[in-house]
Amino acid sequence: MPLAFALLAAQAIDLPRAIRLAQAAISACAAQGAPASASVVDSEGNPLVIVRSPASPKPPVAAPAKAATAALFDSPGSAMESREKTDSAFAAQIAASTGKLNPHGGSLPLHQGGTVIGGLAVADVDHALADRCARTALDTAAPELR
Repeated sequence: MPLAFALLAAQAIDLPRAIRLAQAAISACAAQGAPASASVVDSEGNPLVIVRSPASPKPPVAAPAKAATAALFDSPGSAMESREKTDSAFAAQIAASTGKLNPHGGSLPLHQGGTVIGGLAVADVDHALADRCARTALDTAAPELR
């Protein structure tokens, strides 16, 4: 394998781990009686996994956008939610994304060796619950990616 590809592979989240994270997030919300959707994206914000509970009331649109935002800005959605209200340049950047970014609670950046390798997000539930579900999923399924 050429060195450039080896370096990229070393800093990317693998698909089995991404699937485990998304499933753990759905399970964490289900344990609270809340059907949800979850997504894991790569460091560029491209969806790797999108999972939706059959009982979720919405299509899984918000989760990939929330996960992408966490990865691209290397910040949890819970921190960006208030930033969108106070930082007009940030708010304009989000608005210009035409729905591709969503800085709300329930999303976390994923790290490996200090480098952002992706994002995890939970959606279709209250933002505070989504945040708890995402954190529970990360703590149980892939704590090394904090």
